[in-house]
Amino acid sequence: MPDDLPVEGIVPGVETSPPASTAAQPARLPTITKFLFGVGSVADGSQIRIIGGILLLYYSQVLHLPTAKVSAALGLALFIDAFFDLFVAQVSDNLRTRLGRRHILMYASALPAGLSFMLLWMPPAGLSQDQLFLWLMVFILAFRFSHSLYMVPSGALLPELAPDYHDRTVLFGYRYMLGTIGGAIAAVLAYGVFLKKTPAFPLGQLNPAGYPPMAVTVGLLIVVTSLISSFGTHSRIGGLYRPPARKVPLMDSLREVASILNNHNFAVAVGAGMLAAVALALVQGLELYFNTFMFHMPSSNIMLIVGTQVLSAPIAFILAPAAARRWGKRYAYMGLFAASLIFTHGPIALRLLGVFPANGSLLLLPSLMFATTVAGLLQTAALIINTSMIADIVEENQAKTGRRSEGLVLFSDRLLLKVASSLATVLPGILLAWIHFPLGAKPATLSPDVMRHLALIYLPLATGLSVLAILSWLLFRIDRDAHARNLQAIAARRAAAVD
Repeated sequence: MPDDLPVEGIVPGVETSPPASTAAQPARLPTITKFLFGVGSVADGSQIRIIGGILLLYYSQVLHLPTAKVSAALGLALFIDAFFDLFVAQVSDNLRTRLGRRHILMYASALPAGLSFMLLWMPPAGLSQDQLFLWLMVFILAFRFSHSLYMVPSGALLPELAPDYHDRTVLFGYRYMLGTIGGAIAAVLAYGVFLKKTPAFPLGQLNPAGYPPMAVTVGLLIVVTSLISSFGTHSRIGGLYRPPARKVPLMDSLREVASILNNHNFAVAVGAGMLAAVALALVQGLELYFNTFMFHMPSSNIMLIVGTQVLSAPIAFILAPAAARRWGKRYAYMGLFAASLIFTHGPIALRLLGVFPANGSLLLLPSLMFATTVAGLLQTAALIINTSMIADIVEENQAKTGRRSEGLVLFSDRLLLKVASSLATVLPGILLAWIHFPLGAKPATLSPDVMRHLALIYLPLATGLSVLAILSWLLFRIDRDAHARNLQAIAARRAAAVD
């Protein structure tokens, strides 16, 4: 039956031909295709590590823009960008082009994303504070807009490429494993190559000369890896779902968005995810401050601490699907995330109690590396399972509405990652301004009471938000059996359309 004719039980103008994933189960993706798809997350992992971990320090401690202004710029950019992500998701779900729904946007992203990332770190000398604020605002928005053109459509590919309940966890594993490795690569480049100590800057992360070459290198990494991923999945375009030709008036588009937002499981995922993202933002944004001003780590040691993620990512890739099969996605996620908190916050809590190795101790660096490795392993495994749960909402929504809206559903995942990287500079900036953290501070002369005050606010706030996020997932209702029922309902809808 033609797509544009109504069928009993089917809403006219909505999907009447099934996505490829709901027909006969396709052969599993070749490992090389999974790997090439995951390579695109190297770009995302590197930008999260650099923007989330270094941008606040660079603009406040190196360029001397007050933390309140840095926070204001990034908070406003986040608010604007959230609407842009929603727009990209809706457009991507309904595109009909020779390159399919997703790839045309993915290809368009690469060069603008790389160039705007570079310029973000290269403000002209002699700018006033207002001009520097404007430079930050313009180029953080330019980067986030262009990077969204890759991350939103590429994330939306995942449920379609891997429709099986457990197999998609494996595919998400490639995404997060390689994204974590990308963050580690960026950290090694930043702290080990470009921000190395000099006689004038014994802590290389405070050396302004290292930032422009770092920006160029990481910007090129973003361009290359996103293009590799796009080319690596190009051959799959012919087998992907092609939406029926239809005009989507503004009100209909808003109703489609509202139907996703009204989904119970989507609301749980977004609410819990936002709590977790805020907690993660605090960790990412203040990690460099604690390593620099509490533990007095030089950039070479910070490189080793962050670089341990290369070790944790492959283990998390194996652990996540195994844990999900053993305990179910929901409880596996909750347990892994809860366990990660012990190692994430343990070093700072133990330092406050006076039982962590002292600065200058031979045990300090190995202790921090161990805690970071285990925390990264557990957290990455939890994130893999978390995103796989969010992807299961795609089929639930399709079973109810007849529309396949991966972009809108996975938009929540992208939003959470973006909130984490953006708020990693906004919220820490607010806390630093609140405790009156000095501009141009030196670890050797900064009073220990300043970092103690910061830690006493940070620890209960980050831990409390994480615990609330974990408990929220008790309200999530999609398990393996529910997912199977959703696939059966989609198949029945397809049979009705054919008849």
